[in-house]
Amino acid sequence: MTTLAIDGLQSRAVEAAPSITRILANASMNVNGLIPLWFGEPNVPTPRFICDAAAQSLSAGETFYAEGLGRPFLRETIAEYMTALYNQKIGADRIAVTVSGGNALNLAFQTVLQEGDRVATLTPAFPNLLAIPRLQGANLITHELELKDNSWYLDVDVFLEKTRDAKVVLINSPSNPTGFMLERSEMERIMKVFRQRGTWLISDEVYARTVYDRKVSPSFLDVCEPEDRLIVINSFSKAWAMTGWRLGWLTLPPSLTPVVEKIEEFSVACAPVFAQRAGAVAIREGEDFIAQTNRNYQTARDLVCEAFNPLPNVLNPLPQSAFYAFFKVEGVTDTVSYARELIDTVKVGLSPGEAFMMSEPGWFRLCFAQTPDTLSDALGRLVKKFR
Repeated sequence: MTTLAIDGLQSRAVEAAPSITRILANASMNVNGLIPLWFGEPNVPTPRFICDAAAQSLSAGETFYAEGLGRPFLRETIAEYMTALYNQKIGADRIAVTVSGGNALNLAFQTVLQEGDRVATLTPAFPNLLAIPRLQGANLITHELELKDNSWYLDVDVFLEKTRDAKVVLINSPSNPTGFMLERSEMERIMKVFRQRGTWLISDEVYARTVYDRKVSPSFLDVCEPEDRLIVINSFSKAWAMTGWRLGWLTLPPSLTPVVEKIEEFSVACAPVFAQRAGAVAIREGEDFIAQTNRNYQTARDLVCEAFNPLPNVLNPLPQSAFYAFFKVEGVTDTVSYARELIDTVKVGLSPGEAFMMSEPGWFRLCFAQTPDTLSDALGRLVKKFR
């Protein structure tokens, strides 16, 4: 009998549950005619002017290590961008460039967590937000959003009571998968209490520019002082269609920046310079692209609503932001099996609600950041199945 190297191995990585979405996607990516709507990315390529900046950087020989916190030109560009967005002076000394938003989350948690600390977060949630603190030895406290008048709702008072014993609270607003978004007044209340308690807040704001009724979503940066216990996560992936570039950043209290620099060296060393050149150009020249893509996403959101809302067995809360429909098909009791059935019968890939720690069966996430023809085709197939 062959002994496997993994036999008897005990580690958090071994014990971690795999990504349900990834399992479905890996098993079905080669299905002919499949329309994959399970991953959170636009199905349009990165704009040419961003790609050209990277190509020019590579041609110029910028293929060496860079500063751990990022090249000064990008840190300064991000600081100016954040200052203009939030009308708060944010210096480059508060910016750390990271290799993706996921890396930013890992660095944030590594910076503030010790073994056994309690981390509180909202659900439904992007599964990585739950897995990262668990892999670092934290105990997770979850609080589920409520539905009210066909919109996702947070009872702030109940949430604050539930997070009383948490060392760290993670909030994703705008939210993946629900499109839920906190308003400034709610952020002020939350931050006031956390400041009094000494609670650390990690705010995942990677969808801050994917909103439909304003230029940018409310941010905890709007209501905080530089040395508040706040770490804000951002990424180039969503707003500028740069998911494959793996580039993000942290906005930190100035006193925490050297700590992040230290642990970033031990993980990824630095982000590639050519990607940083592309990121700087994206910020400086990408506002028209963001505005146009948000108009496209709003049209796509409306297409989803027009398709699903008339169906009596589909509950489709209206997303305020991001580019997902998180909806429920009544009568479905095994969401993962039903997602496989959708792949086999109508060739559309959705992500099951269980992947986002949704307690109730029958929920699915659909990424509608698609070209109109592709999305209309997928919705037509799903409507026939759901009827």
